[in-house]
Amino acid sequence: MTKPIRRNAFTIIELLTAIAIIGLLIALILPAVQSARESARQVKCLNNIRQVGIALHSYHEAFRSLPPFAVWGGPPGEPLGLGVAPVGVMDRVALGLAPGSEPDRSYANWLVMLLPFFEQTALSTQYDPKVPVSDTANAGVRMAEVPVLKCPSDPNNGSNNRYDRARLVAGIPNEYSRGNYAMNLGPNRNCMIFPDGSTTSSPCPDGFHVDGTDLTIDNTQYWGSGIGGANVSMGFNDMPSGLSNLVAVDEIRAGVHPLDPRGAWALGFVAASGTARHGLLDGAEDDNGPNNTGPSSDDIVGCTELKAAVTAAYLTETNMPCFSGAPGTEINAQATARSLHPSGVHVLMMDGSAHFISDNINAEVWHQIHRREGDTIVELPF
Repeated sequence: MTKPIRRNAFTIIELLTAIAIIGLLIALILPAVQSARESARQVKCLNNIRQVGIALHSYHEAFRSLPPFAVWGGPPGEPLGLGVAPVGVMDRVALGLAPGSEPDRSYANWLVMLLPFFEQTALSTQYDPKVPVSDTANAGVRMAEVPVLKCPSDPNNGSNNRYDRARLVAGIPNEYSRGNYAMNLGPNRNCMIFPDGSTTSSPCPDGFHVDGTDLTIDNTQYWGSGIGGANVSMGFNDMPSGLSNLVAVDEIRAGVHPLDPRGAWALGFVAASGTARHGLLDGAEDDNGPNNTGPSSDDIVGCTELKAAVTAAYLTETNMPCFSGAPGTEINAQATARSLHPSGVHVLMMDGSAHFISDNINAEVWHQIHRREGDTIVELPF
């Protein structure tokens, strides 16, 4: 008589135990895998910001100065600023002003001018500097995805999340691709210093500078203690603090919605491609340091509508807060460094070196390394 063949098999308990063990192993391994991937992304991000530094130095070698933060065209003065806001902060396209009465004044910014030094000469030749960046002639450039300007840790900097500058007023789409690197304009106070020493408010120590005596009719330039300004170029000789002590470029995050202008690389506004007022002078919760979570952080056009679209709670949870103003009065005037790396951001120093800086950096040190005046000696955090 033939004996029956016994078949070895898992019992249900053994199977469940095996599944539990596999799940536990995955749970243990996954954080390590994610950490390794983020480390690789950080390395790429750091290399990209170094490339920005090489481009800045190459530009300086070619022209004996750095590019201005933004070229601001049109007649002198800023009538929309009502004697308080200088040139370079009012966005006529986002406000939906009639092109015949108040045309766009934003032309090429510093990153557009650096394109040939990123090996993007072909893209650079497509840009028409005689017309504003919003012009249809410049659509191909402002919507171009430039890999060296993107930090791979930021999931919002892709072509599916371009900034639509006309969305606030339901106009014809005016889109801009995202990037993650911004020129440091300085941590100055929110007031203006005129050529004769008078100011828009008193006292106004360490305010921004303008070149006219009336912001409404004769102002053509706007600059702080950073490395450039609106219609203002700096050279290495203008940086007495020393190139190794001065932040040239801060890492920033791309906006979280098409209404959010942050990270629009070809647009010459603060928050889009510049940082400003990110130091000690404007209050403890007002962009004082990297990844600031204060509710008044980042003054950007469209903040009120952005909160309506994604909720203020979401902006708080994602560390992308912004300041809401009355309709039609919001300006692009304040932004700090931001990233999605754990606990810090990358910065590029003016000597071309790149570093990771902790969110817990001493506030005084953060403030001083963004000032070119060099009147206070601090110990560098790297």
